[in-house]
Amino acid sequence: MYTSRVAKALLNTEDMEHIVTFVIGDGVPHVHIHIIGRYPGAPRAYWGTKVDEWPQAPRGKEPEIALVSDRLRTFFREHYP
Repeated sequence: MYTSRVAKALLNTEDMEHIVTFVIGDGVPHVHIHIIGRYPGAPRAYWGTKVDEWPQAPRGKEPEIALVSDRLRTFFREHYP
């Protein structure tokens, strides 16, 4: 349920066109979830787990990451009080 909420928030706040989710539980018993958004114009070769290899992928430093966090936090407060 929570991963779908995060996906919805990313689609609505970050101009993503698609979201993929990967669940990894390798080695140590745990749940590790990646929720990865795809930006418009992302080449197919870099979709999903290869997004970090895309040289033109949007990247942010601490101030940009804080802004994304703020937008997500606002979305969650408005949609899931």
